[in-house]
Amino acid sequence: MQALIIIGHGSHLNAESSAPVYAHAAAIRASGAFDEVRECFWKEEPSMREVFDLVEADEVYVVPLFISEGYFTEEVIPRELGLDGPAPSTTRKLGRTIHYTPPVGTHPGMPAMILRRAEETAGLTDEQARRAGLIIIGHGTERNSNSSEVIYRVSREADAAGVFGHVRTGFLDQAPEVGEVLDEMEERTVVLVPFFVAEGWHTQETIPDDLGINRPAVSPMTEKDGRTIFYAAPVGTFPEIAQIVLQRAREAGARVPAGLVVGEAARV
Repeated sequence: MQALIIIGHGSHLNAESSAPVYAHAAAIRASGAFDEVRECFWKEEPSMREVFDLVEADEVYVVPLFISEGYFTEEVIPRELGLDGPAPSTTRKLGRTIHYTPPVGTHPGMPAMILRRAEETAGLTDEQARRAGLIIIGHGTERNSNSSEVIYRVSREADAAGVFGHVRTGFLDQAPEVGEVLDEMEERTVVLVPFFVAEGWHTQETIPDDLGINRPAVSPMTEKDGRTIFYAAPVGTFPEIAQIVLQRAREAGARVPAGLVVGEAARV
């Protein structure tokens, strides 16, 4: 038997924080790729410390639904699960073999997925996208450089693809701030994509309010200062993320048919 465990941060204050974890777990569960699929969290129940009690399989694949490698993926998760080290790693304990993978946000398929969703959010043709700009928004932190490096890497690769006129990176808690990046963009049509796991206070209120654009509940489009600004859903809510979780597990050795696709993930 083989089991999949998807780990999310969770929140005691916002129920939407865990929604993507449950949605992607449900999609993978329905595919029948694993005998068991479980969810666990740092800030919600079921907790990481109890998740192995919920699993019967002796071969377990642990995939963190996080954006970057950093404090949580390299320290908190290995500590809470009693793993031998950060990803990629294999731990043998209590008669089980536990494979721990890198987070979904560092997967090489991320730039193509973001570009595709950005075009779809704005309803742009390929030609229109080449005349538009794209800003990938990260949370950022001065405490861990790895937190921002994945955002920069994905932005560089997305820019090199040539789908949009320019692709830039903006942050909430470090320079360059997203508002400054938006002001510097030359394009009159700009798409904003939050590189966040879930909808929450930042994506629903902080970002739109700071930028003076519509909140998601109102409209994904804002006409402002002669510009059209489109605001996409957070990356972690995209249905294709379930396929990336599946690919992470396969990379670690999970017996998953190569041609298996999950939900809308056929294009990943």
